[in-house]
Amino acid sequence: MSENPSKPVAAENTEEGTQSVAGGDAVTLPLEEESERKTISRSDWNLQELLERLEGDEETLRELLEIFRQDSRSNLEKARLQTAQGEYAGLSRTAHTLKGMLRSLAIGRAAKTAAALEESADAGHVEKSRELLCRLEKELAGVLPEVEAQLAKVNS
Repeated sequence: MSENPSKPVAAENTEEGTQSVAGGDAVTLPLEEESERKTISRSDWNLQELLERLEGDEETLRELLEIFRQDSRSNLEKARLQTAQGEYAGLSRTAHTLKGMLRSLAIGRAAKTAAALEESADAGHVEKSRELLCRLEKELAGVLPEVEAQLAKVNS
């Protein structure tokens, strides 16, 4: 496994695979787009794409998902604290970390939200950053049960 598990993992063409998942540079999402949705019923996690990049290696998948489960929760907590303290430079770095982690795991919508949060925090947009963090929390709440289900499947 890679020494830095938060970076994309693929046997071949890692950069090409990452670009296809990430869609290039960060994109700011309009807040209205998500605010129309009352609940996040299902994430847009592309597990098939991730498995293809991992060449079906379920052991690596398990390791990545275990790291993601822990790191996503701790980074969200860190982002909440940074937002409450007005530490937007730190929030930008935390959002960047989350963005990379989400892109690596082919979790597209949440990765785009993390990218928008990074951009908003860089610009010092307080309210927009708070709204984006709230959206990211909801999106991750939608994907974490799927991660847990996949971990249970891989561990059995």
